[in-house]
Amino acid sequence: MHFMHSIPFKPMLPSLVSEIPTSSGWIYETKYDGYRCIAKWTESNVTLFSRNGHNLNSVFPEVAERLLSLTPSIRSFLPLVVDGELCILQSPYKASFEPLQKRGRLKNPEKIQYFSKHTPSTYVVFDMVHIRGETITDKPLSERKEMVSSLFDHLSDQLAKNDRIALVPSYTKSGPLWSHIKDENGEGIIAKVSGSTYDPGARTKKWVKIKNPQKGVFFITAYEKSNGFFHVAALEEEKPVLAGLFSNGISPQERESLIQVMKKNKVTEDSRFITVSPSICVELEYLEIYKHQLRHPRFVAFRFDVNWEDCTWEKIFSRK
Repeated sequence: MHFMHSIPFKPMLPSLVSEIPTSSGWIYETKYDGYRCIAKWTESNVTLFSRNGHNLNSVFPEVAERLLSLTPSIRSFLPLVVDGELCILQSPYKASFEPLQKRGRLKNPEKIQYFSKHTPSTYVVFDMVHIRGETITDKPLSERKEMVSSLFDHLSDQLAKNDRIALVPSYTKSGPLWSHIKDENGEGIIAKVSGSTYDPGARTKKWVKIKNPQKGVFFITAYEKSNGFFHVAALEEEKPVLAGLFSNGISPQERESLIQVMKKNKVTEDSRFITVSPSICVELEYLEIYKHQLRHPRFVAFRFDVNWEDCTWEKIFSRK
């Protein structure tokens, strides 16, 4: 690995699976909803890179400056490259993506400085691929984890509980961690083979992610012809409030049946939309709700047992 000003390497990526692996040799970590971030740390500089190689220092100055301030404490480890996630933590088991995404779009330096103080991000570190000038991607994850832990042991006296850098804990059992993530509506779990090497840029089965979806029942308001999305809503104070749109999860047969039912019961139809009065209820799963908008909604089932007047935001939020 050449220590240049470009991104040192492409991060290794987990594959999405539906079940947490339970055979021996796996370790488990909280999956945070944030920006993947590679930090290159030398005696003179800290550079934060996005997954695609963009420099994030100017967007998240509080992290870059904090790491730089810690440089004297870890001189014996340098130069190093660590892998982690930039996020805005709500708890050890949940990060909030919307405020981070807003910060990621900022260009104005004064606004960036303001939000870096008022909604600061945290760099949560889970791996190391370069230490003291040596590339360690061929070492097993368990050894790399020990090196990351020793780095944080060196920093332990200086780090506060809500610091700008933190270590992602690993567990040998998934049960208690999954319970915490479920309780706090966290994004999910990452499971990793403890003997796995680091394969830069690879989408691997040695690391897998398991998402923790939320569920709710909504009624359909419209079908958008140009993109194949169904629009959904729920009642708030007896008025429909839009919740977003979905297309994933519904089979071709279910999709066609739904469109035909909507055409038969339409209120309006033009070149773009078919609209219907509230009546058709669907159960959706989603990652989270932000300002009454569903993130990553996916069709689960038609709910013919539910009256549309029972699809309320109050019920949806009470399940959270």
